[in-house]
Amino acid sequence: IASSLLTLVALLAPIDARAQHPPPGLVEVREGGRRGFWFGLGLGAGGESNDFVGGAGYSDLFYQPTISLKAGGTVGSHWRIGGEVLSWINEEGAAVESLSSALFVAQFYPLKTVGLYLKGGAGIGRNAADFDDGFNVGDTGFAGIVGLGYEMRLGRHVYLNPAVDFVGHTYDGRAGGSYRERLVNFGLGVVVQTSR
Repeated sequence: IASSLLTLVALLAPIDARAQHPPPGLVEVREGGRRGFWFGLGLGAGGESNDFVGGAGYSDLFYQPTISLKAGGTVGSHWRIGGEVLSWINEEGAAVESLSSALFVAQFYPLKTVGLYLKGGAGIGRNAADFDDGFNVGDTGFAGIVGLGYEMRLGRHVYLNPAVDFVGHTYDGRAGGSYRERLVNFGLGVVVQTSR
């Protein structure tokens, strides 16, 4: 009986060992903390509106494509900090209108093991129109951002990143009057974390 039991244990041991390893060709993704340098690229649809006449209220949202680039470092399991550039682009005839933001941002993750984050930041905003003949016009002012996003892990270093951001700009116009613009952006991007 004892020898039969030893034979049975010897036969089952390799099965247990194989069950603990992923099948060949698959990448094993283990949950780990946020750490190291990170960078991301995103595309989206942004609704722009403006308030050129102070106090009259914002115009209706006008949706056009957006692109964003961001990079930074990880302070701890709850914080990422870095810089982000977000641009809304509208081609119309011989002109290309844009609303761009260059921002310092901080992302707060309330839960260590979940990808949900809240984002806030501030920086410089630029409202511009560039024409085919080389002429361009625009204003530079203050920009602020608040947002909500989620990082869904696709691999050891790669995350899918849906996000919603609200960006506000204020300007002192060339004619002396101040005005505001805002952007509601629905984006989908990819974030790469360089550290294990």
